Amino acid sequence: MSDIFDDDRYCFVCGEKNPHGLRLSPEGKDGRAIIHWTPEKRHQGYTGIVHGGLLSTVLDESMAYAAMSIAGFSATVEISVRFRKKVITGVPVKVEAELIEQRGRIMKLKASLFQEGIEKASAKATFISVPGERQDS
Repeated sequence: MSDIFDDDRYCFVCGEKNPHGLRLSPEGKDGRAIIHWTPEKRHQGYTGIVHGGLLSTVLDESMAYAAMSIAGFSATVEISVRFRKKVITGVPVKVEAELIEQRGRIMKLKASLFQEGIEKASAKATFISVPGERQDS
């Protein structure tokens, strides 16, 4: 394993080559990112309620895309998630992330997850830019 971060398109959240992943399409630009997703029954913890670990994952991914839009490949150093209300399966969600501070390779970001216009979860994280090579094959 090298110290270079590669993208073989198997990311659990956005990798189109991962048959078991979410296959979402985050959009990142100018330190901001957005994800649209409709969680399914297979994403639940309790009946009809999306598993908190998956919500954390999608919040993390949105912040990663916001960071990468500024600094290229970036990795999570620390993340804090707050759950406010239950997220229901079968109902679309929108996740918005933005860069709030950058000092060299270190970036602070925040993200919010909305369902039916209500903020249901939020996160704050620290990321670091890392060396990377894109692999499209």
